[in-house]
Amino acid sequence: MNIVIIGAGNIAHCFGTLLKIHGHQILQVISRKKENAQVLAENLHASATDDLLDINMEADIYLLAVSDAALPELNEELRLGKRIVLHTSGAVSLDAIKRISTHTGVMYPLQSIRKEVKNYPAIPLLLEASNDEVMRRLQSIAQSISSRIEVVSSEQRLQLHLGAVLCNNFTNHLITRAKQFCEQKGLDFNLLQPIIRETFERLEKFAPETVQTGPAMRKDEETMSKHRALIQDQQHLQEIYRVMSDSIYDFYNA
Repeated sequence: MNIVIIGAGNIAHCFGTLLKIHGHQILQVISRKKENAQVLAENLHASATDDLLDINMEADIYLLAVSDAALPELNEELRLGKRIVLHTSGAVSLDAIKRISTHTGVMYPLQSIRKEVKNYPAIPLLLEASNDEVMRRLQSIAQSISSRIEVVSSEQRLQLHLGAVLCNNFTNHLITRAKQFCEQKGLDFNLLQPIIRETFERLEKFAPETVQTGPAMRKDEETMSKHRALIQDQQHLQEIYRVMSDSIYDFYNA
């Protein structure tokens, strides 16, 4: 298919690269910052612009790979008639782009993506469409770049987005906090790398609730008291420790 990409961030780079690899033609990249559009367009052998008025009207698909905050503005400014328009957000409803076109859809990548990473991991795609015609085209393009496709509602997509935040964003922040703590104490954070790897490798074989360990699960107050004493001058870390410990204990002792 012939595709126009609006946006030049992480998702635009990922989808643009995968679509090109799998035989689709990227006609144009549009971004508010023309230099960003030019960088991505050069990689995709496409044209670049920072002006929506210069949008190529000959594409099969218009992919809105922009921030959630930018979608309302595009919904007001962009008019594409019956052309197929897709957004890529996990937390924004399909209706958010209904003024752009009568043929709209969502292709949300349920994955943490950085444009600096060239070998993309497996990316499940969550799909939604305004009608059957769009869904057929959407499934065709999605299946060309992913082996895991799910059709979901806007509500289900938002729920899965929250799940992704809990699994990925929150977990990464906990590890960031652990690294910061080690550095403050003059300890080698790399000593924790094996247990970090084991944590995630274990989850590929077992359900997470079956492999929980630690002092909170067994209500080991003596150990937890020692931990809290170590972070008594760090309010945010204390609160994280308390909330997580209470949650773990309550889950297994309800």
